[in-house]
Amino acid sequence: MTEAAKNWFVALSRREQIMVGFAAVLALGIVGFYGIYRPMYDLATDAKRSFYEATMQAGRIEAKTQALSMPADKRPAEAIAALNLLLASEAAERGFTLDANTAQGSNRAEIAIGSARSTAFLSWLADLERRGVVPETLTVRRMDNGTVSVSARLTKIGG
Repeated sequence: MTEAAKNWFVALSRREQIMVGFAAVLALGIVGFYGIYRPMYDLATDAKRSFYEATMQAGRIEAKTQALSMPADKRPAEAIAALNLLLASEAAERGFTLDANTAQGSNRAEIAIGSARSTAFLSWLADLERRGVVPETLTVRRMDNGTVSVSARLTKIGG
């Protein structure tokens, strides 16, 4: 077989030999690129991507583990699954009655408080902000009896 190919190649003119040689080099280059280099490159890229995703997942798991190992009053808001559940439990601990607590996904909730002492509410809001829960909208109305009425849309950041 190789003898027949060799005889065929020798029988070609010099110009045809150059063109056949160029075509062979081009074909080897294409086969080498798409058959060897590209699959190896894709494997390496996939391995890097998998390693990055695994590293990020490990970081998230470690952060959640640390958050869950903290005492409940020091635990960041990211450890709580739904924001409306966090707000309900926190408000109850502070003695507020939530007239409305509407979840808008797991990272946002709208609340309404009919009556609260302004200093107690603002202290609670500051604690929530330290834990990653910030107000998108906040309306505080002063009432005649010295308390405030509040309506707010709160968002959990970073979660």
